[in-house]
Amino acid sequence: MNVPDDVANPVSPPPIASTSETGRFAIKAMLPGHVAHPKTPVDVAGLLADATSKGEAVVPWGGGTHQGIGAGPERYDIACDMSHVNELVAFEPADLVVTVQAGMTLGRLQDHLREKGQFLALDGGHPEMSTIGGMLATNSSGPSRLLYGSARDLVLGMQVALPNGDLVRSGGKVVKNVVGYDLNKLHIGALGTVGTICEVTFKVHPLPRSEGTVLAHFDDFKVANDVAERLARSNLALRSVIAFSSTLPSSPADIRQPAGTTVAVWCAGWPAAVERQKRDVIAALSTAGASAVFGPNPQAHAAFWDAIARPTAPGVQLKLASLPSRIGELVTVATAVAAEADPAPPEWIVYAGVGIARLAIGSGSVEVIMRIRDAAASRGGTCVIASADGIPMDPALAWGPVRDDFALMQRVKAQFDPNRTLNPGRFVGGI
Repeated sequence: MNVPDDVANPVSPPPIASTSETGRFAIKAMLPGHVAHPKTPVDVAGLLADATSKGEAVVPWGGGTHQGIGAGPERYDIACDMSHVNELVAFEPADLVVTVQAGMTLGRLQDHLREKGQFLALDGGHPEMSTIGGMLATNSSGPSRLLYGSARDLVLGMQVALPNGDLVRSGGKVVKNVVGYDLNKLHIGALGTVGTICEVTFKVHPLPRSEGTVLAHFDDFKVANDVAERLARSNLALRSVIAFSSTLPSSPADIRQPAGTTVAVWCAGWPAAVERQKRDVIAALSTAGASAVFGPNPQAHAAFWDAIARPTAPGVQLKLASLPSRIGELVTVATAVAAEADPAPPEWIVYAGVGIARLAIGSGSVEVIMRIRDAAASRGGTCVIASADGIPMDPALAWGPVRDDFALMQRVKAQFDPNRTLNPGRFVGGI
């Protein structure tokens, strides 16, 4: 694979590293030899070049909120703390485009954008901690994905540091800029195994003039999930539709129920459009047989969606994916398997219309995970472990079996990182 032509070679001496804080950067009980704190993309590139020449392994580290994903690294010499590579590089409100360094937190970026009445349509479980680079490396997304798409749909361009010390740019700073293979997508969801994201250009959106939430309780999960899917596929242009266990700990206490399923619908847009959305949504939920239909007050709307996007509970966190038409069936089977192993009921969130669900099990085992994964595979889906307290993790358990295109993934890794400097052994198939 050829890298783009616009490659600089800014190798600089590695930044000063600290050895006094390695405990904060533990991954699966592994500690780094030391922690590096680069201040610029040039520093990051220099650090990687130096590590590659010495045969050392580097793990890029943002806020640490997604480090439970994947297996433990084969080697862990340096934790590359990206939190100081955090500048707002450029913001063009008239063009709805912003460029930021990867160490900036999502919350801080949203604060900058909000001043001009705009926002980035990524939902992070911990926006005060989750960094832009970390969210892209793990392909993190949340409720807003239904209307605005995933990170792959929002990124226009990137600057990435490669293990050989090169800084590579791909994409650009305008919406229509891609000719040939879009290298941005190579790094989104790759867990930092082929390069360290240093700078990102996003397309952003105007803040909605009005927003509101409609909630409904159902006794039957299938009925709730079916109406949620119908609403997600409707022409109402809803920002998000989710179905979740009514006991979900991260949901506000005043809406929890002892059992059943809650459907939440996020309406957003111009005031008249939002009122129309609410009327139609309430009618659909009531017709489907909801036992109660209501909405949080306007002041509680933002707090509700912020809380619902956060991890639900300690233990085992699974991300299930399937066709939207089959995700409800998969969740039903997965929760039944989990309930056999743990008397505490599992918690779940189904993101209607996108075919993704998150399942939390209080105490899981390898056997339970494998049974759920088999259920996903038999329905054309996947099961990935987001985190698993106390369970030894290898790539096969973390990600599942490799696909038919795994040989291509290995060739890409060999082209970009032949010495296995970046996150060795953590990604699919031990890449």
